[in-house]
Amino acid sequence: MQVFSPRAQVAAALVLGCVASANPLFAQDWSLPSTFGEISITGGFQPDPNWLHVLAGGEIRREFPDAVTGNRCTGHFADAPDFRLFYDPSEGGPLSIYVESRDDTVLLVNTPDTQWHCNDDSSGLNPGLSFEDPLAGQYDIWVGTYQPSNGDYPSAILSMSGEAPFAATFARAFFGEDDRIVVDPSQAPWNMIGFVDLSSASCTGVLIGPATVLTAGHCLADEGQITTLPVEFIAGFDRGDFVARSPISGYHVPANWMAGEQEGYDFAFLYLTNPIGDQVGWMDVTVLSEAEIAEALAGDGPDIMQAGYSYDQQGLMTGNLDCPFVEIGSQNRLIHQCDTLQGDSGSPLFIETDGRYRVIGIESHTNAMPREEFDQNVAMYSEYIVNEMWAMAGQGGSTGTVGSGAMVPATK
Repeated sequence: MQVFSPRAQVAAALVLGCVASANPLFAQDWSLPSTFGEISITGGFQPDPNWLHVLAGGEIRREFPDAVTGNRCTGHFADAPDFRLFYDPSEGGPLSIYVESRDDTVLLVNTPDTQWHCNDDSSGLNPGLSFEDPLAGQYDIWVGTYQPSNGDYPSAILSMSGEAPFAATFARAFFGEDDRIVVDPSQAPWNMIGFVDLSSASCTGVLIGPATVLTAGHCLADEGQITTLPVEFIAGFDRGDFVARSPISGYHVPANWMAGEQEGYDFAFLYLTNPIGDQVGWMDVTVLSEAEIAEALAGDGPDIMQAGYSYDQQGLMTGNLDCPFVEIGSQNRLIHQCDTLQGDSGSPLFIETDGRYRVIGIESHTNAMPREEFDQNVAMYSEYIVNEMWAMAGQGGSTGTVGSGAMVPATK
């Protein structure tokens, strides 16, 4: 008598008992060769995490319920698995599979017992799954995207680990140890920083004038399009409490960012209806002198501070009191070691001199560096920001008022 594996039995049943359907139960086909290869590993494997680059997304939009939680995940997937894992758990321990990308990805895994498991957002927009008692056998893995691919398949890092999902990622992101503290947003300088409420997202921003807020450009715009409109700025937000708040009446995004010159120009200005900066104060935007840069490189300069609304501390402002300075890099990048996560985009890196707080950078993104000990945190250095402020009297940038219709020129 021939014995079939559970996967083969299910596959045979689907073939023998198939019924025509406009929306098949399972569109993803585990019998196809995996696009980005396969690997066989045993529990306790090294290196941990074991990772590879894949291209996410596909042309098939499907919704899957997770076999354990029942949570439903919607994404755009390829038909064939992106990767195939043959796993031997004989050494014991959990198995984690997770994805890191600058795009919103969705993870789909079919396990040796033919069950479907999915996750959308586990660490920010990055998905992850953990199997405490992993089965032996074949794991077929799809890395999808939440948005339609439209022929554009974003890069992603697919990792497999014997630790909790993103454990190594957090160690890299925090440069070995999380130095963030919860700050008091009712007190200066933290009350000048606030929560930027967007129509479909959120970021951090900082007052740089009575009615002007500085934040990250990608919070509003991507690939030359305004993707979400700013709604309100809430200074000193703290779990529903706040110091001051104002609707946002307009915005300015640099023309270079809108034209796709992303490096160096990931910043934007928001215009407030009410001048709440007169109430709580604001920070200056200045460049560092050559002497200050030399002092920072030597570790003798003033403390570099940062604060924002990290996604893992919902409603709380967390900050760094003394971030290590790395360098002023090419294309207006300030490379630093402030402990930041998603949600900190648009948060200020600032110093205090002569009783004033000076913004020297705006948090932009993290470059994943899986072959290095730590990732690379990148802020937009203040030089281009200052230049843009001088040029705003001209025609540079995408400027608009906030409304329900199309963008119109601002009168600010």
